[in-house]
Amino acid sequence: MIMYDIIPFLDSQLTIFKQNDALVFISLAIDGVKEFHLFYPNEQVTRATLPEMIAFKRYVAGETVDLSQLKIDYLKGTAFQRDIWTAMHDMLPNDTLTYGELAIRANHSTAIRAVASAVGKNPLTIINACHRIVPKSGGIGKFRYGSEMKQKLRQLDQAMMASKLTEKSDIITL
Repeated sequence: MIMYDIIPFLDSQLTIFKQNDALVFISLAIDGVKEFHLFYPNEQVTRATLPEMIAFKRYVAGETVDLSQLKIDYLKGTAFQRDIWTAMHDMLPNDTLTYGELAIRANHSTAIRAVASAVGKNPLTIINACHRIVPKSGGIGKFRYGSEMKQKLRQLDQAMMASKLTEKSDIITL
């Protein structure tokens, strides 16, 4: 059984899905359960209170949180897609990459279009930081939940990085 939980999130909502002890899907759609079933039509879900939601509440509040520490798993995905998703998961919090740079990090340097397709099918948005992948030509690029949401997530990341710098600065001046 797959459990899910929902919170308000950046003028929308966030729905997380968990199987056993790992997150398997994250949605920023208005109806996250409906989106989940578009990806996984045969899976059964049930609503539950998930402790991982605390990390997302802290994240949206602008607190420093390392979402990459949450346990994750994939319900499906090709080896290629998993390579791309893993490369996004392994990004540092201040990394912003082009699709070409992501392709190189994932050891698929000649498959830039396929990389873009895999980014678009990322089941763990936010954790696998697809919002920090941008086109080489500039601009914000596409995002499953719209460019406005992508920009809001990027601003949250920037605020978190600024907060980290302030924390380090405070420690040094004590």
